[in-house]
Amino acid sequence: MTSTENPAPEGAKKNKPTGAVILQILLSVALLGCGVALAAYYLKTGPEAKPKKRQSSPTLVEIMPIKYGTHQLTVNGMGTVFSAKEINLTPGVGGEIIAISDNLVPGGFFVKDETLVTIDPIDYKLAILRLQSEVAKAENDLQLEMGNQRIARKEYEILGQEVSAIEKQLMLRNPQLGITKATLQGVKATLAQAELDLKRTQVHAPFNGVILSRSVNLGTRITESTVLAKLVGTDEFWLKLAIPTDQLKWITFPEGDKKGSKVRLFLQVKENGGSIRTGRVIRLAADVEERGRMATVYVAIKDPLCLLPENSEKPKLLLGSFVRAEIEGTELTSVVAINRDHLRENNSIWLMKDDNTLEIRKVNIVAKTQDQVLVGSSIKNGERLIVSSLSSPLAGSTLQLLQNDTVKSKKGAVSQ
Repeated sequence: MTSTENPAPEGAKKNKPTGAVILQILLSVALLGCGVALAAYYLKTGPEAKPKKRQSSPTLVEIMPIKYGTHQLTVNGMGTVFSAKEINLTPGVGGEIIAISDNLVPGGFFVKDETLVTIDPIDYKLAILRLQSEVAKAENDLQLEMGNQRIARKEYEILGQEVSAIEKQLMLRNPQLGITKATLQGVKATLAQAELDLKRTQVHAPFNGVILSRSVNLGTRITESTVLAKLVGTDEFWLKLAIPTDQLKWITFPEGDKKGSKVRLFLQVKENGGSIRTGRVIRLAADVEERGRMATVYVAIKDPLCLLPENSEKPKLLLGSFVRAEIEGTELTSVVAINRDHLRENNSIWLMKDDNTLEIRKVNIVAKTQDQVLVGSSIKNGERLIVSSLSSPLAGSTLQLLQNDTVKSKKGAVSQ
């Protein structure tokens, strides 16, 4: 038996699967749209990430308290030692040298009025003897003329004639008397010159000094202008210092009874922290140096070669020595001395305020020395000066002491 099935319509086979596909697509789109909507919602309404403010740590610093006080200014200079007295010794008369002092050698010391050279005096002694006889003759001639004067006056009185004034002078021999007196005076003057020349055969030292060089020897024939030796006085040497002109106002120059500033002298460097010699400012030159435009100040050093017993242990200052000098300047009151290292740009300093923040303050500089600046009226007693170095100083930045509540002490940062 054969059964026959009726086939489904063609159109019915195709519609069923197409609807399912569409439904799946719609569901997928709906789900996707919901996801997008939720994502957008969460993006708009979600919490925002806020940046966290970084906490800066305070800068550690060292400080010094500001203290006003009195400060002795010091003016520094460099200079060369030279002689206060220096001469070429000449005799004043000529002749042969018959004696020379043992001290008349280079480096030899002598005292004032010491005989250094003796010239043969024979010619001068003979000249004196000759002139003494001429003086005696002139004196006798004067006596003889005085007798003639008395005779002439008596003869004039006996004659009793009226004559002119000129005739009277001639009759009384007044011209002859004048000539005789003048001759006597001339001969006496020549004798005095001869006696002076005799004294000059002994050549004496004009001051205490030392021989730099000698030009003659025993037996040398010299003239009155021959240079015998070069002498330098040893009682005092001078020092010529170059000083900046703006620092002259701090130096005291002698005037009347007022002495010049005291000066400490060092041979290039300090020895054991103390000055080797002392001197006094004596004068200021009227011009300035052409190169450095520096003023010239002269300093006197007593007994530079230490010839006096009280100076025997001190070092000698030789001619031509190059020395450093510290002049005691004016004493300033009510100032603060700050190390140059603690003076910042534009003449300012760093201060730690009461709220532990940085203040940059410009100060009024009264004076400057080699190591310090002197400040007045710009700061107050007790304010805290920062002596530490700051890489990026910014006004108002927070500070902290290197050691809590401890004021560090750094020698020379602020001194009275």
